[in-house]
Amino acid sequence: MKLQLNTNHYVGLGIVCIYALLTYFCAENVFFWDTIQQISREAHWYYESNFSSLLLAPFSSGLETTGTGYHPPLMGLMTAALWKLFGQELWVSHLFAAFWACILILQTGKLLRLLFPEKYVPWLLPLLLLESTVLAQFAIASPDFILLTAFVMTVRGILEEKRNLILIGFFFLCAINMRGFFAGIILLASHMLIYFKGEKKTSFFSTFMPYLPALLILASYFTYYFSVRGWFFSDSAYTEHYSLPKGGFPQIAKQIFAFILRSVENGRFFIYFLGLFLLVKIMKNKQAGRIDNTSLFLLSAFLLLSGMYFLFCIISQMPFSGRYFMSQFFLLSLLVFRGLISYLSPRKLQIAFALSLVFFLTGHCWIYPEKISKSWDSTLAHLPYYQLRKDCFDYIEKGGISYEEVSAGFCLSGDRRFAELEHAGKKVGSELDRSYFIYSNISNLPDDQVDKFKNEEDWELVQKFYKWPVFIAIYKNRTKLNQNNNVQ
Repeated sequence: MKLQLNTNHYVGLGIVCIYALLTYFCAENVFFWDTIQQISREAHWYYESNFSSLLLAPFSSGLETTGTGYHPPLMGLMTAALWKLFGQELWVSHLFAAFWACILILQTGKLLRLLFPEKYVPWLLPLLLLESTVLAQFAIASPDFILLTAFVMTVRGILEEKRNLILIGFFFLCAINMRGFFAGIILLASHMLIYFKGEKKTSFFSTFMPYLPALLILASYFTYYFSVRGWFFSDSAYTEHYSLPKGGFPQIAKQIFAFILRSVENGRFFIYFLGLFLLVKIMKNKQAGRIDNTSLFLLSAFLLLSGMYFLFCIISQMPFSGRYFMSQFFLLSLLVFRGLISYLSPRKLQIAFALSLVFFLTGHCWIYPEKISKSWDSTLAHLPYYQLRKDCFDYIEKGGISYEEVSAGFCLSGDRRFAELEHAGKKVGSELDRSYFIYSNISNLPDDQVDKFKNEEDWELVQKFYKWPVFIAIYKNRTKLNQNNNVQ
C-alpha cells in the first residue's frame, strides 16, 4: 500500500525536523534559567539520596538541593530516575523533552482537526508550535513545556470526551508544578460548566472520574507535606514572591505592567489585535450571545487563567515570565481563528495566519534596553549564552582566579555542578563584596547594581564575552582588591 502524503503531513514533518534539529544542537547545553532549580537541584536530591525521602530538603537545612515546596516533586523524581537509567548527562533531559514534543505535535494536530476545517490545519499547526516561547521552553527542556503538552492533551480529552486522555493529561498537568495545578483546576471548572450547560450524555460521576486519581494523589502529597513541613512558605526562599506588594499602588501598577508585557511580547500582541478585531465584529453583528459549548469551554478557560494571573498582580510580588502564559495564549489563538473563520475570506485568513507566524518569529529578536528585565527563557535569542558561559569560566580558570573571590548574578552563581552536571565544588557567590563579579544581561540584575558597574572608580572591566544579543562580563572590584592589598 502506497503512503499518500498531503499538506498536513509535510507541515507536520517540517515541524518535527525543526524540533529534531533543536534537540541535536541543544543536547549538551547546560541547565538554564529556572531549570537549574526546578530540574537539576531537585533531581540531585533524589539521585544522591537514592530516593530515600519524598520531601526535598527544607530551605533551613542549608543544602543547595532544597525544593520550592509549593511545586509538586514530579519533575525532580522523573529526572533522577532517568539519570539512574541512562547516566547523569545533560542530553537526558533534552531527549526527554523531545519525547514530550512528539506528544505535543500529535495532540495539537488532532485537536486542530477537531476544531477547524482540514484546510486550515497546515496554517495553524506551525502557528501554535513555532511560537518563540514554546520553542525556547523546548530548547531548555523546561518543565513548562511538559505542562503545555499535558494541557493540550487534557483539552483534547475534554472536547472529544476521551477519559483516558483526560486522566493522563490532567495528572501530568497538575503534578508538574503549581502553575499546572492551577491550570488543571481551571480546565476542570470549565469542563463542569459545559457539562451542566449542555446535554448530559454521561453521569456526573463518570465525567468527573478521570480527574479523581490526580486530585487524590496530590491531596495525599500535600497533606503529608504540611504535616511534616507546615505551610509552603514557612521555610522557603520564595516567601517574598508570594507576599502582599510592599510598595502599595506603584508596586501593583508595576506588576500589572509586567503582566501585560509578558502577555503580549515576542509578537504575541498581534493575536490580541486580531482578537480585538473579532470582538468588534461580534458586537456589531450582535452575536455575543451565540456561542457553542466548545467555544464556551475555550473562552471560560482563557478568561479564568488570565483572571488568575491578574489577581496575582494585586496579591503578590510574583515575577512574571512569558512561559506562564503559554497555555492561555494557546487557547486565545484557537478562539481567535475559530471566530475569524466566520468573518474573513479564506484568502484573508491565510494572510492573518502568515502575519501571525511572522510576528511570532520576531519574538527571537525582541531585545530590551539593559535595565528592562527580559524573559530570556522565552526566546532562542539566549542561545549564545552557553558558549559565552564556557568562555567566561575558562578565562577564570586559566587566569588562576579563585572561585572564593568570584560572585555572579542569576544563572551564573551557585555550584557549577547544578547547571553543568560537572565541576562539583566550584561555587560562585551571589554577593557584590567579592573581588570579581560576573555580570550578564541574562541575569536581569536590579538597576542599582547595573549602575554600580558603570562606576569605573569602583569596578574595572577585566574581560567581556559578547555574541549578539548576549554578553557576559567579568568586573574587578577595585575597592575590595585595595582592601586586600592593604591587609597584606
